[in-house]
Amino acid sequence: MAPKTEGNNTNNKAGFGLDLADASATDNKKKAKSAPKLSAKASKSKKKQKKAKGKKRDAPSSVIPKVVSNRMLRRVGIFSGIPTLLAFLTIPASYFITEQGWVEFPSTVVLFISVTCLGLGLVGVSYGIISASWDEELKGSALGISEFKLNLGRIQERRRIQKEERKRLKEEKAKEEAKAEKASAKAESTSPKTTAETSEEESASS
Repeated sequence: MAPKTEGNNTNNKAGFGLDLADASATDNKKKAKSAPKLSAKASKSKKKQKKAKGKKRDAPSSVIPKVVSNRMLRRVGIFSGIPTLLAFLTIPASYFITEQGWVEFPSTVVLFISVTCLGLGLVGVSYGIISASWDEELKGSALGISEFKLNLGRIQERRRIQKEERKRLKEEKAKEEAKAEKASAKAESTSPKTTAETSEEESASS
């Protein structure tokens, strides 16, 4: 009886080893099959990331460049700061001059000069922004007359495009509303017919 048990044990051990070998072989095959799928998914994800990065780089940024913003601030400080400073200095300067007895300024003239300087300061804000060169590489001229004309034309063109877009959206909405009204009118016109037909069928069946 002992040799049989030993043979059985050896056979069982051998069979267990073969089962493990078969299981490992099947696992390796599954891994080999799944590896190309994973690599394909990884390559697709990498391609998507590259495309997204390319789109971000190609898309125009709505943020004003730092060079252009600094240029605008400098021009606003010049064209708006100087008239505003003169507006605040007009009243004490006129008071000092009249106290010294050099010239007597009427109060209306002093007020008019002060208000005019304040108005020029407000206009200088918009002029300083529009007259600045919006190109990073071009510095622009000192007065900025040519840049003002160019940028003003850009603003007008942008406003014209926005108006056309609004008109187009309004027309599309009007068309959709007209279609909805026609569909509702058709539904209302067909509903009495169906009720009449049902009443006729009921009378015929009775």
